[in-house]
Amino acid sequence: MKTFVKHGLLAGALCALPATSFAQSEVVVWVAGEPGQTNIYDELAAAYSAQHADVTVTVVKNSSDLFNPALIPALSAGEGPDLFSFGTGPGQPAALIAGGLVADLTGAYFENNWSGTIPEGIVVQTSSDGKLWAFGNEVETTGMFYNKAIFAENGISVPGTWAEMEAAVAALQAAGYDTPIGLGAADKWPVSHWQSMMFGRYAGPEGIENVLFGEGAWTDAPFVAASAKLQEMGQAGWFGPTPVAIGYGELMDRFWAGEVPMTFTGPWVIGGGTEAAGDRIGDFGVFAVPPFEDGQSIHPTNSIGSGWYIRESSENKEAAVDFMNYMFASNEGRTALLNAGTVPVGPLDEALADAQMPALAVEIWKSADEHAGNGSVPAFLDTITPGSLTTVSYDGLQALLLDVMTPEEFTSEMQSAWTAAKEAGEIMLPGGIAEQ
Repeated sequence: MKTFVKHGLLAGALCALPATSFAQSEVVVWVAGEPGQTNIYDELAAAYSAQHADVTVTVVKNSSDLFNPALIPALSAGEGPDLFSFGTGPGQPAALIAGGLVADLTGAYFENNWSGTIPEGIVVQTSSDGKLWAFGNEVETTGMFYNKAIFAENGISVPGTWAEMEAAVAALQAAGYDTPIGLGAADKWPVSHWQSMMFGRYAGPEGIENVLFGEGAWTDAPFVAASAKLQEMGQAGWFGPTPVAIGYGELMDRFWAGEVPMTFTGPWVIGGGTEAAGDRIGDFGVFAVPPFEDGQSIHPTNSIGSGWYIRESSENKEAAVDFMNYMFASNEGRTALLNAGTVPVGPLDEALADAQMPALAVEIWKSADEHAGNGSVPAFLDTITPGSLTTVSYDGLQALLLDVMTPEEFTSEMQSAWTAAKEAGEIMLPGGIAEQ
C-alpha cells in the first residue's frame, strides 16, 4: 500500500532560492493567452536569466486557439517546449501522462519542499498514481463582496456568525433592498460558485475528495444539506425575487452602481469594478461567508485553471525545474506574478506585503489565507468534474432556486451523471503523492 504525503497550505516557508549552476542551456517555455496577458513571463524569464548566465529562458507565446492543436504533435515528436502550461481537468492531462510525454515531478517536489507552497487540494488535481505531474498555475478563490457604505448606512457590521448573516440580510430587506445578495443565476455558472463553497463547508475537504477520488456519493447527507440550505436562502428572498431571470453582467453592473449590497464572486471582477465604481471603489470590501451551521469551519475555496508541465524528452529538465521554482516558490517571482494580476498557489502573506495590488484583491486573498489552516476546497467544481455532470448541476441549481426540484432529487441526478461518467472513465484520476 502506498503512503501519501499530507500537507497543509501553510506548511513550510517560502524563502529566497539559492542560485544553481547548469551547463549552458536554453529553456523554451510555451504560454497561451491574449496579447498583454503573458508579458509577465517575459519579465520573469529576463530576471531569471540575469541571475543565471548559463541559462537562457525563451518564452514562446501562442494565442489560445493555436496552442492546444500545436502542443501534442510537438511533444509526440520529442520537440516543442521544455516547460509549458496545460489543463488539469478531467481527460486533459491523461493523454500526456499515459503517452509518456511529460516528466514525473515528484523528485522535484521533495527536493524543493514544494509541500510548503502547493496546497493539498491543488496537489490532488495535478497528481496521479502517487506522482506529481504539474505545478499548479494561477489560483482563483471566491468571497462575499459587499458595499461598505450600504452596511454603514444601515448599521450592519460584517457578519461573523450565521445568525449575524441572517440579521444583516433581514436589515437590508427592511431597508428596501429586494436583492440583498445578487446572484446572476440566468447564466447558471454563478450559482455553481455557491454550490462549490457550500458543498465544501458541509462536507469538508475530505468529503469532497472522497467523492472525487473515493467511494463517496453526491447523495451523501452533507451535500443534500448544503443543497437544502441554498434552496432555503432562495425561498427567503436572499437572492431577490427572480434570481434566475438576471444575468451575471447585469447583476455586476447593479452591484457596482450600489443597487445590490452583496454578491458572492471572485477577484476577476476587481478590474472591471474599479473602472465602473471610479472614486467609489473604496466603498467595497470582501469577507468570508460565515459558517452555516454550528461546528463548521471556513474552508477557503481554491481552484486552478491549468498547471505547468515539463516535457519528458527535454534535455534541460533541471534548468526547467529551477526556473519553475523561481517563478512560483521564490518571493521575488510570486510578488511579480501578483503585481501582474496572476495569483500563485500557496501562502501569500509575504508576497502580498511586497506586491502592489488593488485593495480589494489584497482583502480577498488575506481572507483566504486567514482560514487556510482549515484546508481548502475547490472553488469551481464545474471545472474538475465531467461536462455531463456540469450540465446536470447547472440545470439543477436553477431548479432548486425555482423550487421545482427537491435537494434529494438534485443530488440524486448529480450522482446518476457522476456514476455514468466514472464508468466511462471521464473523471479525474485519484491524486496524492507517494512518500519517498
